Amino acid sequence: MHHTPQSLREQLMAADPMQRAMALHALEVEVERCAASSRTSLRHEAERFAARGIPYYALHDRHFQEWVGKAVSYWERLHAS
Repeated sequence: MHHTPQSLREQLMAADPMQRAMALHALEVEVERCAASSRTSLRHEAERFAARGIPYYALHDRHFQEWVGKAVSYWERLHAS
């Protein structure tokens, strides 16, 4: 699946846990794909973020929404590198 920042956000916020897992995996794949062209610090930061996994799903919780925003931010920064 080709992701855009918006589609990644939607998948991370999906009620279906498998959708969220697939979106996080897509971020992990993107880290690997962009490894050669990305700054090392950004790559390691994104790897650590993804390694922590998905927090408890609470769609309207501020912490969950911040986590989704951070995942999308990593996606965008990896693509900008």
